Amino acid sequence: MLIGQLSKLTGFSRDTIRYYEKIGLIEMPKKRGGQGSYKDYPEEIVERLRAIRKYKELGFTLEEIRELLVLASIQVLDVSKLIQVVELKITGMDAEIERLHEARMQLAREHQLLLRKKTSRVISVPEMKMAA
Repeated sequence: MLIGQLSKLTGFSRDTIRYYEKIGLIEMPKKRGGQGSYKDYPEEIVERLRAIRKYKELGFTLEEIRELLVLASIQVLDVSKLIQVVELKITGMDAEIERLHEARMQLAREHQLLLRKKTSRVISVPEMKMAA
């Protein structure tokens, strides 16, 4: 299938599909005989792109997705390994949620301080005591 059809089937733009080829997330298809430089994408690419989308929606980075796809391709990604990967991802997300919560609390405190100082004067950025 051509890239336009692949794009429609998967919801990825043509540029994204080409980018995934460039970074090796999907294999470069063989050229169609007699059709110049058109690439003939095999059906398996559709499922691979759908898997990539699912992992992305779950918060995995492209590098993490690459690792999962490599493990799957060499047939060492069993359920117990995938459980470990998911648990590690959850732990990382929990840490990020905590970091974001702390940043939000600090921002809310700064907001309250600014509301107490509410005047029409212009303040400089250093007046905000934001944590670095």
